[in-house]
Amino acid sequence: MSDLLSRAAEAMGIPEPLAERSARARAEASGQSYEDVLAAWAGGQAVAAAPAEAPATTETAPAEEPAPEQAPAGEPAAPAPAAPAAPPPSPEPAVVARPTGPAQPPVLEAEPDRPLVTVAGGLLVAVVMALLGFVFPSLPAETEEIRSSFIEYSELADQGRDVYLSTGCASCHTQSIRAVVADVGIGPVTLADTNQALGYRRIGPDLSNVGGRRSADEIRSVLTNGTHPAMPLSGAAVDALTAFLVESKYLEEES
Repeated sequence: MSDLLSRAAEAMGIPEPLAERSARARAEASGQSYEDVLAAWAGGQAVAAAPAEAPATTETAPAEEPAPEQAPAGEPAAPAPAAPAAPPPSPEPAVVARPTGPAQPPVLEAEPDRPLVTVAGGLLVAVVMALLGFVFPSLPAETEEIRSSFIEYSELADQGRDVYLSTGCASCHTQSIRAVVADVGIGPVTLADTNQALGYRRIGPDLSNVGGRRSADEIRSVLTNGTHPAMPLSGAAVDALTAFLVESKYLEEES
């Protein structure tokens, strides 16, 4: 019985206790047995209702119908009353087959996500903002804003360039005006044909045109007054380094 109840509950998609109570109530209402109701539900069929009992009749003698009145001679006879029409037969109830499996939940459909489109749009906006905010403002508008920095150094200045590199001056000063927003207004952009010591980090001032801003005495004073954070240099090294910095300037004939 439990197997039949299980199959009926599975076919109807309801718990077994609820299926059992429903089957017993249906059996009582339809006049069928509890097992027949479960068997019908397990097979996915509807249980037909029990036929209604015919009302009890008493044997009575049929009433005698009065004889039709005789029409007088010479007059036509009255037509006999028509028999009442039989009622149309009632339609039989349709049998609805129940699903044999559990009810399936509805499937929701939506537009597919496209995360790569969103990421590409964000990157495009970032690139445009970088070009408008940093790159384009740093580009020189006129040709005179770009200069060659190849300088014909003297022999003493070449020695000073070696001192500049060996003492680590390039780790604090640059000698290159770059096409970036931070260098706008410092001077013309330095081309790649320079023979200056470009440097790689700018902590102190840029020295690409220091000879055009400071005199030899001012440069020597900075190197020897003890305030500049450089290692002690000999007099010859100071002379060579001063010559290198004095000659590091833009030449008027270059464009």
